[in-house]
Amino acid sequence: MTRTGALIGALCAAIISAIFLADPTFLGYEWPLHDRFTRAIAARRHADPRVMIVSIRRATDQKLASEYGRPPYPRSVHATVIHELVRAGAAVIAFDFSFQEPDDAHPDADREFAAALQNAPVVVAVDTYPRSPKESADTGAFADRLWTIQGGDARLFGVRLPYFKTAPAIGTIRIAEPRNTSVYHSYVIADHIAGDQYVPSLALEASRMFRKGSRTAAWRDFPADRDRLLTIRWSDFMDEDHVVGFEKVLAAGLYRDGGLTDPRLDALEARFKGKIVLIAYTSQGMHDLRATPLRTNSAGVEIHANAIANMISGDFNRHANRWLMVALMIAFAAIAGGVVHRIPGQIPAGIAGFLGVALWLVAGFAALAAGWIVPAVAAATSTALTYLAITVIKLTYEQRQTAMLKTTFGRYVSPQILQHVLAHPEKVQLGGERRDLTILFSDIRGFTTISEASEPEQVVEMLNEYLTRMVEILLDHGGTLDKFIGDAVMGFWNAPAFDPDHPRHAVACALEMIDETAKIRARWETEGKASIRIGIGVNSGDAVVGNIGAEKVFGYTVIGDAVNLASRLEGKNKDYGTEIIVSEFTKARIGDEFELVYLDDVKVKGKEKAVRIYEVKGRTHA
Repeated sequence: MTRTGALIGALCAAIISAIFLADPTFLGYEWPLHDRFTRAIAARRHADPRVMIVSIRRATDQKLASEYGRPPYPRSVHATVIHELVRAGAAVIAFDFSFQEPDDAHPDADREFAAALQNAPVVVAVDTYPRSPKESADTGAFADRLWTIQGGDARLFGVRLPYFKTAPAIGTIRIAEPRNTSVYHSYVIADHIAGDQYVPSLALEASRMFRKGSRTAAWRDFPADRDRLLTIRWSDFMDEDHVVGFEKVLAAGLYRDGGLTDPRLDALEARFKGKIVLIAYTSQGMHDLRATPLRTNSAGVEIHANAIANMISGDFNRHANRWLMVALMIAFAAIAGGVVHRIPGQIPAGIAGFLGVALWLVAGFAALAAGWIVPAVAAATSTALTYLAITVIKLTYEQRQTAMLKTTFGRYVSPQILQHVLAHPEKVQLGGERRDLTILFSDIRGFTTISEASEPEQVVEMLNEYLTRMVEILLDHGGTLDKFIGDAVMGFWNAPAFDPDHPRHAVACALEMIDETAKIRARWETEGKASIRIGIGVNSGDAVVGNIGAEKVFGYTVIGDAVNLASRLEGKNKDYGTEIIVSEFTKARIGDEFELVYLDDVKVKGKEKAVRIYEVKGRTHA
């Protein structure tokens, strides 16, 4: 892990953490992922069997329309359903719709409904959404039916019917306003009336009655936030195991009231024994549709059912501590940054970055499955930003390195070698390394005399033409141009790119240089220019190659005894009247491809033993 990468990762995570601390939903992006995770988790979870829903649905409307008209039904109908559920042994009955207007068409039904409430564990729903002042009413005599944190009178918007006196419990069906696009929360203590006076939620009252808890302590058992909201842990209650048609329960009640028996009634009633039963509208057009993590058109009762299940089981979704998550995000991004920064190559680094993001998403899913909400999107974003930042920095650095390499090598090596160096810059060790090389020196014989006999401009023109062709030949054979030494050319093979056959390539280059010089000489002689001949020395051996020189001015070059020997071999051509001389070290590595003639054993500076030298006559003929 590199320190630079770790610092970049920590900085990126700090930026994301600042956004997360300012907005824990991370600009609203956490919730869509939460929805997807929730649906996947809910599909595997079994909804709490202690919560049932009696559904007023389209089938209910069709079967009851001829007898009772369209909803809302007379309250005597609900009284019959209450009697049947009590008879079946329901632990709690909760209505998910309010009765806040008198039924002027059926006044006896209101009285019958009030009587049914007296002997049943019913939570009556009220709607505490603020209304106009004209619709507000003092709860007066039945204020004791509403409990508060510290006691005192309570005013309940919209309540005008005295039968609320008989209800064992009253709870608001107000649903928390969605903080994004879906409902994620449920009120524990829903509506603030005045001072320390609050109205309990339907879910809280239903769970309190089921648990037989005290009013003052029940709300404190749950991890509500400062807005009195719980974050719901979702299950899918809208299946055949948890939903029974209202018309079936009503029919069972009417049968029982008529003294009839039927084994099917026993089976139906057994489904409600000891359960919390929610009565609600669930058909589209008969209730308010709500967007929840489970679906975009959930019935409101699904929210209450999940909140109740959470409360009676103590199984809630909790938000992980923000500062702990910030620390984890910064630490993880620092580690990821160090790893990504160290990995060479875009694809491996991209895979590492992807795995880091995926790890946070998997961790977010696992945490939610265990009941903890972690900022998976923010955390994954911090890792992704770390990868992107490091990638941009590395690309910028690599572009600068590429520009430097092009400047350094572009005029010295063949295009093929340059591409190799650019593709593998890590193989170019700046500062020098020992490498097995083949070195070539070529020099024009008697160039000083030619220079003295010709005009300077003509000398420069001739020299440029000659050197241009020599360099082209050297690069064509995979060599690296080291430098010009006056009219001499120095080149080498096997650096910066590896060339396992470098001795043979160097000798082949020397032969082509001699052939090209003969062509230039013939042309110059017809033009009345000076006649030139060259000598070439070739040697193979270990040398140091790299950027050598001052800190600000350096060149890619080679130094060592092998270089000195190649230079001396080039000079020996004068003594033996030859054009190309190679050392025994080069001869031993070029096979039988070239025709070589032994010249002598010579003692050169830097060598204790004499070196055998050979003239290259040309290529052998098969």
